[in-house]
Amino acid sequence: MTTLSNPLRMLFSRAGSYPDGAGQLDSDAFSPNTAAGACPECHGLGVAHTVSEASLVPDPSLSIRDGAIAAWPGAWQGKNLRDILTHLGYDVDTPWRKLPRKHRDWILFTEEQPVVEVTPQRDRVAKPYKGRFWSARSYVLHTLADSQSTTMREKVLRFMETGPCPRCGGSGLTPAALAVTFAGKTIAGLNAVPMTELAEIIRPTTELTAAGTASRKQSSGEGNEVAVAITRDLLQRVTVLLDLGLGYLALGRSTPTLSPGEMQRLRIATQLRSGLFGVIYVLDEPSAGLHPADAEPLRPALVPAPALVPAPAAASAGKLPAGWNCGTSAGTTCAGSTPTSRWAS
Repeated sequence: MTTLSNPLRMLFSRAGSYPDGAGQLDSDAFSPNTAAGACPECHGLGVAHTVSEASLVPDPSLSIRDGAIAAWPGAWQGKNLRDILTHLGYDVDTPWRKLPRKHRDWILFTEEQPVVEVTPQRDRVAKPYKGRFWSARSYVLHTLADSQSTTMREKVLRFMETGPCPRCGGSGLTPAALAVTFAGKTIAGLNAVPMTELAEIIRPTTELTAAGTASRKQSSGEGNEVAVAITRDLLQRVTVLLDLGLGYLALGRSTPTLSPGEMQRLRIATQLRSGLFGVIYVLDEPSAGLHPADAEPLRPALVPAPALVPAPAAASAGKLPAGWNCGTSAGTTCAGSTPTSRWAS
């Protein structure tokens, strides 16, 4: 898919529609695999490990004093955090669900770490000390990052949630890259549509006959000569995959989810578009692992390329041919004999 992703990123960089006042981005800014394009929160993975109010406070009917914030540590450290909240003016005896939203968000998610003088009321001898407050999220993330205790790490892992990154929506891209559109869609949107739909989206641009001159001063380059050139090249690449019956795939499809047959056809498509000359391809069982309906599109797709294709299926009929439509006569077998005479010679 890389051979398609590269021109698509270039298309958004050179011919995308930018928001007013936004500067032009390089093509690297449209890839989650680069420092320039990776989302600052999920680092380009598209998946974030976060905490939520529901995971940190499983029982909102409890008060803070009764242990509503399950993610907080127990014993003295938990009592310390509760005492700090009391000295900061927060109510620790009201059920969690009845606390103001502003107070709940600050207690759970603030990055602030105020230090206050605490005079504990639970000890016989109340000795003041300086206590530092940690929000529930800060405590969980700090424990995961720095704790050497396996038990502590396993405990706080129970409060983590894994899902699409809330900042990039699972695309792994920066907000600046997601603000650029082409044909009304972001690059994440085009990566998500099947290639049959992608071909139809870019086709109108390839058919422009009066394209304008490219200029960096334009906020949109969808109608200029650069857009036409890139979309035509991209459409040619997509057409090869459509001919091989892969039009249902999306550019954002992850490699581990591809079947062996899909991977094999993608490799064939890469070779067919490589533009090499003076090369003959020997394809041994190119249809192995494919459904007969998927193997049939290989025949017309391979006709333009010089290829020798051993066909064991024909050997069962008493012949050892090589090739589909090979030879100068377009269909004449260039080599063939009975198995017995072949090995005897």
